[in-house]
Amino acid sequence: MKTSHNSNSFLLVKVVIVFIVMLAPSKKLLSQDSSLVYFDKGWQECDKDTAFYYSKTYKQDDFWAEKYFWVSGNKLYREGKYNDKECKIGQGPFTLFRQDGTVKSTTVYDHGKRLTADYFYESGKKKAHITYNSNGVEQEGWDENGEEVPGYIVEREAMFPGGMNGWKAYLEKHLEPNVAAWAHAPAGLYPVKVTFIVDKEGNVSNVKAIEVPTACQPCGKEAVKVILKGPKWLPAIQDNKPVIYQAFQYISWQVAN
Repeated sequence: MKTSHNSNSFLLVKVVIVFIVMLAPSKKLLSQDSSLVYFDKGWQECDKDTAFYYSKTYKQDDFWAEKYFWVSGNKLYREGKYNDKECKIGQGPFTLFRQDGTVKSTTVYDHGKRLTADYFYESGKKKAHITYNSNGVEQEGWDENGEEVPGYIVEREAMFPGGMNGWKAYLEKHLEPNVAAWAHAPAGLYPVKVTFIVDKEGNVSNVKAIEVPTACQPCGKEAVKVILKGPKWLPAIQDNKPVIYQAFQYISWQVAN
């Protein structure tokens, strides 16, 4: 999107919104083909004596297998396989367990791309299913009696009211497009990465510009301001319930020659 103005700058808007996910941590090497890491309750690496979870990573045939456990009882928390040693490219099913050993969900990957996900009740009955495809997602869910729940949402990102069109219209009206030019930034593109939290009611908080171009510090302040002054967002949905959501937003200014 380009919005023309009388000045020598214009606004580019790019939106990137993601669910909070547990990324593969760095590994403490045990041997050439295995590693072990300990975590506290917040999934921060820690010493063994203070750990709440731990993980094992090891070579298995042509893959790297990874398993997470609760320290208490050494019960399995999650397991899956990767195509790479860094454990970033998932391959095949990844299973998440409850602490009582029942399966909570299973997600299938192909070279790091999600294909399907299934969610289960503690009884073992299927709760929901989602299929990822090039056109978006197909979602469905059932109650504990096996009856389909109309309009069931397995997962949905937090959204600005009106979706992408609503977001663009809001920026065009409220974002100052000349900030980079006023800061005397030379010709070029000046992207700002902003992170913020959308709570279960859609309230926005903890807005921070975490990547700001050196030549345009005011761009960071302007990006934060426009998000803080905006309306409530539609909350993210997971397992048919609103959830707390972390968003990453990119807003860019460009100064023309």
